[in-house]
Amino acid sequence: MHVGRSYRLLDFAVWSRRGALYVLIVSLVAVAAYSLPPLAGFGIPWPIVAVLGTSVALVAGFKNGQVLQRSSDALQAFAQIAAISRLLATLSCDFLEKDVARRVILRHLAWLTALRYSLRRPMPWETVSQGVNRAFRRRYYQIQEDLTTLPQALTPLLGTAADAIAARPQPALALLHLQGEEINGLLKQGAVPTQVYSELMKLLRDCHDQQARCDRIKNTPYPRQYAAVSAIFVVIFATLLPFGVVPTFATMGGADGVLGTVILWLSVPFSVLIGWMYFALDLVGESTSNPFEGNANDVPISQISRDLEIELRSRLSDTELPPALPPVHGIAT
Repeated sequence: MHVGRSYRLLDFAVWSRRGALYVLIVSLVAVAAYSLPPLAGFGIPWPIVAVLGTSVALVAGFKNGQVLQRSSDALQAFAQIAAISRLLATLSCDFLEKDVARRVILRHLAWLTALRYSLRRPMPWETVSQGVNRAFRRRYYQIQEDLTTLPQALTPLLGTAADAIAARPQPALALLHLQGEEINGLLKQGAVPTQVYSELMKLLRDCHDQQARCDRIKNTPYPRQYAAVSAIFVVIFATLLPFGVVPTFATMGGADGVLGTVILWLSVPFSVLIGWMYFALDLVGESTSNPFEGNANDVPISQISRDLEIELRSRLSDTELPPALPPVHGIAT
């Protein structure tokens, strides 16, 4: 997630340059078709282009609105997880034996770690593997899940049990089951008051709910039919746009001559600018539609998890804490 004032225009232009290059090529073809026989004077009526542009803007706006809702849901899920984590730490430290509280809190952090690794796994519909996104990540930031494996991340929290947990088909769910067994065992031993037991089980249920919420977002793509319609409409509009802009500028240029030629060629940068805006709008929506994949616009689950780990382990009076994950080039991961 970008947490700076704004993306730099140059960085954004480089990231979205492919759309501009496509419109540039089509614009040159449109100028050639208008200027050279046997298609001299060829163009598309501007009202047709305007109507198409309006339709594409509506489709792209609908897509981006839905994508923003997915991103907001993902951020809210992790905000709820943060609240659950803090309350769990408070109840554990206040009502459980010190060694039991440590086990419960570290197991909860292990669950959070396993969850974020699960949410970072690549899916076929995600855009993180696209060339522009890979190049942007290599240049500006890295995510923790690419630097360490799940067993390595779990070892400081679970010790020798890390490899066995990581080998489970669903490590995060397995850790929640272990947490439930421990809490039930405490009740049977009389080591926890009934009211505290009820609160701990409610928090465990909330962990299940938030994991299911995150899994739904991760495993369900933005409907491909809407994504395809938006992308196809943008390409169609960007292809036809120069053939409507060129005749308009030619009319402005009036008679033949140097001035008319200059004005005719001015249609190229204007076509590129308008077409690039539509391509960029669609690209931003597509790259934001999967809020856990690790793009620059995604929910910073690594940073949230690390901040919670530092906070909860501080409650346990640990002195060797992992370093914080500050934003790099304004991007929180």
